[in-house]
Amino acid sequence: MGALVLQSASEFTTEIANQTLADWAGEAITKVDVSPLGEGVGLMSSIARADLTLASGASRSVIVKVIAQTENVGISKELNFYSNEVNFYRYLAASCPVPVPACLFADIDADTQDFLLILEDMGDAAAGDQIAGCDEALMKQAFFRAGQLHGRYWDKTEQFDWLRYQNVPALNQFRRDAIFIPGVKPTIDMFPHHFRGNLAEVVEKIGDQFVQIFERAMSGPQTVIHGDYRIDNMLLPERNGQVEIVAVDWQNTTGGKGPHDLAYFASQSCEPAVRRAQEMSALRDYHQILIDEGAKNYSFDQCLEDYRLNLLITMITPIAICGTLDAGNDRGMSLGEVILVRSLDALEVMECADLLA
Repeated sequence: MGALVLQSASEFTTEIANQTLADWAGEAITKVDVSPLGEGVGLMSSIARADLTLASGASRSVIVKVIAQTENVGISKELNFYSNEVNFYRYLAASCPVPVPACLFADIDADTQDFLLILEDMGDAAAGDQIAGCDEALMKQAFFRAGQLHGRYWDKTEQFDWLRYQNVPALNQFRRDAIFIPGVKPTIDMFPHHFRGNLAEVVEKIGDQFVQIFERAMSGPQTVIHGDYRIDNMLLPERNGQVEIVAVDWQNTTGGKGPHDLAYFASQSCEPAVRRAQEMSALRDYHQILIDEGAKNYSFDQCLEDYRLNLLITMITPIAICGTLDAGNDRGMSLGEVILVRSLDALEVMECADLLA
């Protein structure tokens, strides 16, 4: 029997709902209403809410996720985003120390990477807004949760035979040739006022040296990383009077270097003033969690260098959104500009250009 996958969330019918959710619902589902989630959601995949009417008259809802409805679907498949996320929910979510939505169904066509993921709907839990950014407390919590994730699986990734790795020569060249280099000039031409001083030259050098920098940034002990660790990929429910991070969108879940997630979050989800105020103390706290979890022969100085190296390679995201990918809508382009400004500031303040040849 073939995989149960959809091309669009609108194909999630009553029949499919009963086929996939019968045990969870506990009774027959008689009606399904599917509505896409809000503006800005779905840059690399398509997400919708399915409102279900049950035979008893009760109502429940779930989140349905399928392939992107934009031109980005090809790059998403080339980078294995869809299989990464399905495998995360199938094999890793239950042991993950970072809170995640419950997975109700996950299937994928191994040949086409078309997929269907049905997740718990967390209702009115606030969603992170990357354009708005985060405060210092949320930045510290993000580093803390990343430390728990990376510490749990530090140097243990061989346990997961399904896990792909960030550092793959062919993929590194694809990232450079299909995403980074084509996006540099359009990004600089569109936002020249953000490239103060020699930042345009620095970004061009990152493109030229991308494969070598990626290798340096990802070498050494491997752990499980989220890979797209940013506030847009977090729900923020309030529990016991405190906001808690629930991480979603595990499409780039791979083996890699832990500070990659930190660089990604700090440079793209935090306004410069927030990042500058917390950067070093949060990084030291993160490093201590790794040591407490059993990481060996990993000094803070090495952690800091890995963080700075990853600030270089995570420039691929604003470059991609601004200059390479289909941004999807106005919010997508606004997001690209916001994270471009934040990422360039991080490069400058952390003196990352000194790491280039």
